[in-house]
Amino acid sequence: MTFNKYLIAVASGAILSAPLSAATIYKNDAQEFNVGGRVEVRGNLTDGEYTDKSRVRLNVNGKNKLNEDLTVFGRYEFEIKENKDDNEANLTTRHLYVGGDTQFGTVIYGHQSNAVTYLTDFTDVAETFGGYINENTETSADRSKNTLRYIYEADKLTFQASGTQNANNNADGFGVMAAYKISPEVELAAGVASSDQEYDNGVEKRQSDSYMIGARYSKDNVYLAATGMTGNISAAGIADSDFVAADAYAGYYFGEDNGNLVNIGYSYYSADDIASLETNFVAVEYARYVGNFAVYGSYKLALNNDTSAGDRENELQLGARYGF
Repeated sequence: MTFNKYLIAVASGAILSAPLSAATIYKNDAQEFNVGGRVEVRGNLTDGEYTDKSRVRLNVNGKNKLNEDLTVFGRYEFEIKENKDDNEANLTTRHLYVGGDTQFGTVIYGHQSNAVTYLTDFTDVAETFGGYINENTETSADRSKNTLRYIYEADKLTFQASGTQNANNNADGFGVMAAYKISPEVELAAGVASSDQEYDNGVEKRQSDSYMIGARYSKDNVYLAATGMTGNISAAGIADSDFVAADAYAGYYFGEDNGNLVNIGYSYYSADDIASLETNFVAVEYARYVGNFAVYGSYKLALNNDTSAGDRENELQLGARYGF
């Protein structure tokens, strides 16, 4: 993949959920089966304490064109992280779904992205420090289990709607998002996500609502994006709390094949009555891409009341990744 295409992938948000390349195991006019993933070594230094955050992601995906009006597909992806005990590993499912493409849109069911993930991915593009503000409710998070999602794309318009029934988290809800490209360089989006969650073995049930807007700009070597959120959020033992949140990202690619990236991001989340959710930091990053290999360094400067890594702690993270 050339890095002009890489920039387009970042601008579309696809780089976060797909590897830079994948091996096609089988393909003909009607069927296709692929295997891909990444191996990533990462080290994090927070308040003088080092933590190994290395991980491996593997995915298999395929599709089958049944006729001119219907193509079915499926995907499974998992992530493995090492625990402190070298003999154990932490395995997490990231995607597990099946779906179908029709002339009326795409329908997907399983463990997958929420509808509003398309919008929140506008700013969730940094290698390390980004994508914090939408993870506090079931239906605004990047992914959720037992989710039914509908996608419709027509020319400049993208529309998505999803519903979730997650018995494991005693949570259910829905999300709706619409985005429109007003030019080849500029896209605007708005969405809403609502969730109900039971606490204390079903005795207590509260609703959280999130309203969000987003915009992104990409041209040549520049990518700019911003998202904003507001609404109310609940937590066990805590009454509904109003919140406001914002994310911003600016990236610039340069050098041979645009293989160098510098970016800066800002994340802010403030809930009136839930101090543990406070997020407030600036992050800077440099990354170097050579084919499927990447090496990067990221530094997060915690501002007042930031709790994203503890109480006002700065973070330094270095990493190297190979995608296949």
